[in-house]
Amino acid sequence: MTRSVKRVVLVLLAAAVLAFAAWMLWPRSLGDAVDLEGEDLYGFLVTLNVRDGQSQTDSESYTVSADSEQAEAILELLDQYTYHFCWDTLTGADVISEIGDIIVDLDASGDLERKLSVSNGTGKARVNGRVVRIGYFGSGQAAALCEQLSAILRGESGVAN
Repeated sequence: MTRSVKRVVLVLLAAAVLAFAAWMLWPRSLGDAVDLEGEDLYGFLVTLNVRDGQSQTDSESYTVSADSEQAEAILELLDQYTYHFCWDTLTGADVISEIGDIIVDLDASGDLERKLSVSNGTGKARVNGRVVRIGYFGSGQAAALCEQLSAILRGESGVAN
């Protein structure tokens, strides 16, 4: 009897661990998470450079009208990417280390509850105040997303401003 109870407990424990791992790693839509559709978008782009041995920060801000081609391109791009939870999500961390040299912040109508912050130096992003991981196992998806968002905001992607 005790051997069968141990087996049941081990099976339940293994099922709980698998369910937790599936919940953490399940891909969630980035476009659905930030829900920016139908809103004016505010973009903030920070570029970190080293020139003549000195670190310099350049920042640019953009306002994208909700009915523009640029906003449509941003929304389509966000729908192509997914994120999943990571340990930082569980611990409540709200800072991303190893930020890289380009950081893109997007929010809708100044609503910080629906905000995206992504940088090209890490696989992590902040989505609605939570640190999450974009892509799996060093896939470089966060860097690609950052580069594509900055190109759209700057008007370098062939989308009219």
